[in-house]
Amino acid sequence: MPFHRIRPRAPHARRRGALALALIAAAVAPAALAAPASADCPGASAGSCPYTAVTQVGQVGGVLRFPQAVAVGGDGAVYVGDQSSHVVHVFNADGSLRGTIGVPGTQPGQISSVGSVAVGADGLFVAEGATNRVLRFDTAGTALGSFGGSGDAPGRFRFGAGGGNDAAAGGGLALAGGFVYVVDTGNDRVQRLLPNGTDAVELVAPGPLANPRGIAVWGGRVFVADDQHHRIGVFDVGGHPVTSIGSGQGNGPGQLNYPYGVAVDPKGRVFVADDLNHRVVRFGGVPAYAYRARWGSYGRLPGQLAYPRSLATDAQGNVYVADTGNDRVDVFDNTGALLRSFGADGRAPGQFDAPTGVAADASGVRAVTDAVNGRVQLLNPDGSIAAVWGSPNPGPTVLPHPVAVAFDGSGNAYVLDDRRSRIVVFDRATGTPMRTIGSQGSGPAQLLAPSALAIDAAGTISVADAGNARIARFALDGSYLGSTSGVEDPRGIAVTPDGTRTYVTDGANRITAYDPGGAVLATFGGTGSKLGKLNVPGQLTVDAAGNLWVADRGNNRVQEFGPAGERLLTFGTRGAGPGQFIHPAGVSIDCHGLLTVTDTDGNRVQQLALTAPPAAACGALPAPAQPAAPQTPTLPAPPGPSVTLRTLRTTGLLATRVLPLRVGCDTTCTLSASGTLTQRSTPPRGRRAASVPLGAQRLTIRAGQTAIVRLRLSRTSAASLRRALKGRRGLTALLQVTATATVGAPSVLTSRVQVTG
Repeated sequence: MPFHRIRPRAPHARRRGALALALIAAAVAPAALAAPASADCPGASAGSCPYTAVTQVGQVGGVLRFPQAVAVGGDGAVYVGDQSSHVVHVFNADGSLRGTIGVPGTQPGQISSVGSVAVGADGLFVAEGATNRVLRFDTAGTALGSFGGSGDAPGRFRFGAGGGNDAAAGGGLALAGGFVYVVDTGNDRVQRLLPNGTDAVELVAPGPLANPRGIAVWGGRVFVADDQHHRIGVFDVGGHPVTSIGSGQGNGPGQLNYPYGVAVDPKGRVFVADDLNHRVVRFGGVPAYAYRARWGSYGRLPGQLAYPRSLATDAQGNVYVADTGNDRVDVFDNTGALLRSFGADGRAPGQFDAPTGVAADASGVRAVTDAVNGRVQLLNPDGSIAAVWGSPNPGPTVLPHPVAVAFDGSGNAYVLDDRRSRIVVFDRATGTPMRTIGSQGSGPAQLLAPSALAIDAAGTISVADAGNARIARFALDGSYLGSTSGVEDPRGIAVTPDGTRTYVTDGANRITAYDPGGAVLATFGGTGSKLGKLNVPGQLTVDAAGNLWVADRGNNRVQEFGPAGERLLTFGTRGAGPGQFIHPAGVSIDCHGLLTVTDTDGNRVQQLALTAPPAAACGALPAPAQPAAPQTPTLPAPPGPSVTLRTLRTTGLLATRVLPLRVGCDTTCTLSASGTLTQRSTPPRGRRAASVPLGAQRLTIRAGQTAIVRLRLSRTSAASLRRALKGRRGLTALLQVTATATVGAPSVLTSRVQVTG
């Protein structure tokens, strides 16, 4: 696929710790798209366009949603594999967006889950987790083919599809010597192939590695991030073990905690994305690969990191870090100085990560369940952000995975969370939860993997209880009203305002209408792509005229039916343009005549002004409240700086009056050095040994660097020591170095050194 140029607009099952992030304060304004001519209304049936204009909220290009792969091209271009946008973003060296490569999907040239990327003379290679393939593009974005597939035979892979913030796609890629090196994460091995995917060799067989991730090849060595062994495994290019890097699991000097990525700069220095320590660790080159430096700590401020999962180096030795939890790429020099950051945050208000459900209240405010981000975003009629309820996922996990939403008459929102199988009720006046309805299970008043909900004018909540193959009903206060059983694989649900008809989409690509007693009134639809046929339908809604609008996910379109299944219209095709969709999941029509569609795998919401909207009057409701930003978890502070100290000269101190020291820190620190000189000879009876201070020095040292400190002896102190020594020369220097970093406790190093005057 070629680059998708961005038009100007207004604005592992991975485990353990969850990404916890605060909202960015500024809202993103919607992008207004031109009113469509018939040719600009893709997929419209009978050549008629049902809408007059399209507005988009959310975007793809340059917005990062769990970026976990990064590579730097020979021209300085930066390729960022974005797991939840299902594309590779391409940035210029200065961080400006060049374009995107690939589109979401599992067909040739399409990307579902990005495990890793590598770029070189043979093009761009992408480890695609959902299909266990390696995709190949040229650097202009044209698909050149793919190789691999699921399995454990040579040339087959098990990357793992990934999914969201706590489940990363696997696979690692490196290009060297005319070969492609592939980390086969699920098979715990490394393979080597030609760029066309032939001549596969199992370079490192299963056994030495456990959940391997990133890979780098340099100087005849293969470096593999051995995730669950908390080390970097080093092999020769024949696959024979050479050594390992790292001193075990932990956060101390040289230790690693689930290392995820590895890179080597032109001088042979090794850099590690130390995932659960939220830092970058630098080791020296051959042969010892000694520990040298570290930088980063948990947080979203400049220079901080959150779950870094990949890194790359450029020709100057700068380090590009996929700062996965912060939705950005951070660029550091080799001492940890932050040079720049780029990429827009996919968790900012007005951006979406797999939006699914949508509903409109009586005033025309729409609520959109932002599924992977774990929140609900409320949109004003013009598409601007009215409020954000919940929190960026996970953080404080009010909504681990919200999939549908409905409003009651007072404008309170009922949000269906399929992961916890319950409804969370948000108070319009505060924007915070006031109660929950349901619990996980198969008993009365319980839900199991629910997929949709609707509320009628009488206040009855109907839930598509997919895991229990039924429609469950509740009152607004949460009391259980019973169920209709035998509803196989319900996907979406809509109820007429008077409650006389309940429409359900199902896994058999049908729509079934039920009466209040659960009797079937009508069934229509069926599998296909013609008007009236469906392919994996999602959620649906009933407009003021009683017609049905359905998100026809598999056909990447929206359809309208009459109350009895009359085939009225369809529009939409697969794509990223206006009126195009990639697996739309939710639809809603508000009192202003806006049709809102959640373009789920397009990570955006489209608002379509209908040409002939059904007559509806808007009601008055108070504006939805914007709650205070949620508090995010606080992780333990990293250890303080590790300090080194070496005395450079130990003789002639009384003559030179200088004691030179070489000091260093493994992380950027402010360092203070001081000391005292004391005579070693026994003083006359009744007298103390002479002791004088050395002048203190203070300086700042970058991570992994050293500097010379000269502690000075005053003339008066030198004369005092000469008198006390009476011709002797033996002295003891007691040295103290205190180092303070931006995080962690100060470190103090003392040393006692024998010197002479």
